[in-house]
This record gives sequence, C-alpha cells and structure tokens, in this order.
Amino acid sequence: NTSQIRAYYHVNEDDMLLTEDVLMCPFIFRSQDAVLCGALSECIMPGMLRAQFSQRNKLLSLEMVYDAMGFMQQLERACGTDNLAQVVPGSLEMALAPNAHEARVITLSKSPFLIVSVNEAWTRTTKYTQMEVEGRELSILNGGQINAETSVRPGKPVHKFEEVAKGRCACSTNRHYDKEGREFIDFMSSYPLTNANNEVTHLLHVFKELPTLLSPSHDFH
Repeated sequence: NTSQIRAYYHVNEDDMLLTEDVLMCPFIFRSQDAVLCGALSECIMPGMLRAQFSQRNKLLSLEMVYDAMGFMQQLERACGTDNLAQVVPGSLEMALAPNAHEARVITLSKSPFLIVSVNEAWTRTTKYTQMEVEGRELSILNGGQINAETSVRPGKPVHKFEEVAKGRCACSTNRHYDKEGREFIDFMSSYPLTNANNEVTHLLHVFKELPTLLSPSHDFH
C-alpha cells in the first residue's frame, strides 16, 4: 500500500471544561508518516478547542485556536527549506506588495477574470509586460494551442476561477507558453482577495515554473 501522510488530533478527557452549552479543552495536532513520505520531521502543534452545543446537544460551532505562524514554520522545516514562512495575501493591498520571489498576477473576480496587475517576476517568466496583458485574460498563456475542454481530466484537481471567487483556493499544474512561444510547465495557485466588507473583489494567481523533466508527450492541460 502507498503510504500517506495523516493528521490526528488528540484530546484528554480529564482536561475538558464544560460550562452550560460550551466545551473547552486543549488539543495536540500530530502528523503521522510524514517522515516515511519524505519529510524531514513530523509536525506537532498544541492548541485550544471550543465547541458550542444546542439545547438538544447538537454541535452548533467548533473553533480551534493555534499558532498558525508557528505551524507554517514547522512545515517549512519539515520540507527542508530555509525560507521564512510566507503569509498568503488576503487583500488587494497585500497582494500588490513587492515580492521578488513569487510570479504574481492579479485578476478581477468576475468572469472573464481580466488581468489587473502583474509583477516583475511574472514578466520575467512570461516575457509579457503589464501594458501588454492588462485587461486581457490569463488564457493569453495558452498560446492558442489549448482546447478549453482539456483543462478538465480525470485525476486533475478542479481549478475554476468561479470557485476561487467563492472563497475556495485552487491549484493545478499546467503547460503554458510565454510571449516568444517557449513552452514551460508551471504550478499555479489561485487565492481570493477580499475587501473590508469581506467581499471577494480580485483573485491572486501565483506561478512557479517547474523543471521540465517529463517527456513533451505528457499532457498537463
């Protein structure tokens, strides 16, 4: 059987505090088989749990509080990278902040998801400038060689901008083409950006070019 990384939450009944309809207790999150799957270490994170129940003892809400930054740093160490853990931007202002290490493009959150901004790292990867792509769709990277129907295939994660606009992050591996027609494989992650009213106004797409190790016959569309 293929090993898989699993996550477990451990609670001690003796540590539970119940007051009327609220239950509180500490918990410990532990990963299992991460090292077996190639990680340098397992991840262990303590936290606090708060659950609220109805008068009929039905669970109404569950809140888990933990050190998110500390957990991200654990994941970085487990992956063997020396980079500082980065926070995914949640607003347009954060996404527009200079970032020399990530190729970023920002689009509107409404179809056809027109490009609003690209950064220098994205320009280096695609050879397109801000003026050339502003107001255009990301399909410009398809090079006119991709059938839209091929973006959905068995085993490929669903990566629809409509879903990202609803607050659901998405990622996928794709075959794209730069301005000069050079083919490259990239891993693209898409995130919703919200305003002060928690409304999704834009989408952030982060590109990471991958080494071309596979035969050109492999289809990533």
